[in-house]
Amino acid sequence: MRIAMSSYRFDQQGGIERASYEVASGLAARGHEVTLLAHAVDPPPAPPLRWQRVTLPPHPRLVVPALYPRAASRQLDRTGVDLTHNQGGCALLGQDVLTAHSCHRAWWELKRLHGETARALLNPRHHEVLQVERLNYRPGAYQHVIAVSSGLKAELQHHYGIPDDRVTVVPNGVDLARFRPPDRAAVRAEVRARHGYAPDDLVLLFVGKEFRRKGLAPAVDALAGLPEHVRLLVVGGDDPAPYAARARAHGVRHRVTWVGHSARVEDYFSAADLFVLPTLYESFGLVAIEAAAAGVPVVTTRVSGIEEYVVDGVNGRFVERDGASVAAVVADLAADPDRRASMGRAALASAQAYTWEAAVDGTLAVYERVLAERRRAGRR
Repeated sequence: MRIAMSSYRFDQQGGIERASYEVASGLAARGHEVTLLAHAVDPPPAPPLRWQRVTLPPHPRLVVPALYPRAASRQLDRTGVDLTHNQGGCALLGQDVLTAHSCHRAWWELKRLHGETARALLNPRHHEVLQVERLNYRPGAYQHVIAVSSGLKAELQHHYGIPDDRVTVVPNGVDLARFRPPDRAAVRAEVRARHGYAPDDLVLLFVGKEFRRKGLAPAVDALAGLPEHVRLLVVGGDDPAPYAARARAHGVRHRVTWVGHSARVEDYFSAADLFVLPTLYESFGLVAIEAAAAGVPVVTTRVSGIEEYVVDGVNGRFVERDGASVAAVVADLAADPDRRASMGRAALASAQAYTWEAAVDGTLAVYERVLAERRRAGRR
């Protein structure tokens, strides 16, 4: 099968970009001809994956949702391509398959409920994304939609009226070998020593590019209500300054370690005792399933996607999006190492149902359906 797969970026940093790269690589590994249509690919793909670079003029990030689809659609040579597959919000014009990694409209409604839309209203990028999303899901703009969770499917149907027979749930996966390496104990000891943690320190791990949405503020606030030996390890490429100031105001700045972006994020999961993500919105929560794959209990909010694999009290705990709620749950687990260990084992067991091989299987099933429908309609 010859596939043109489109995304503004394919890389190993963001959740959407990483998931898209994994699926594309899995398809190529099975012998399909996959061309990545993208402005940037990092690392550059190795054969049999191909990259057709989408050239864009110098641009601010906020115009990407409007600028990229037009440029990609102009550059795509559909001759010799069996189908087109768009990953994420920057859709091709006239795509065959569209993978929904989120629903911006649902996220916007959540921000409104939490009184956070005033700030977002001033950001023109949100308006661009909402406009593109409306265009993505209008009748005739796609042949089939893949949603990465059942919760996301429900959001798309609620906000955009997508017919049930036009959307299929194909969850993201996780590389179990990467997040549960055989030398995990040695990796754990090395990372903890590197950051000056004592053997009896309880390390909370937070991973994410968007500190505000993913709830770093309540994670920092929680430290003020927790014992001195509880530490917070923050991995991600966002601006730490407001959160460092917040930690300083609480008197816990010395208990927060800032790593920035790390290409070896799996090492930090090995070093953690609990994974903390008091997020406002997720459609799947790739970092949470990665924590589970590392055998780390997940402390998170009850949001779409994550609630499909986190079972409260079994492999993780649900919290409210505030420091007091996070602190109460962490304090409870901190006092019970046997329970943490049991939850960690359950988390690992739950993650084993989510593999990239299964994601590729599901994607191929959608492709076959799209091509069969096209043949029945007398179109090539």
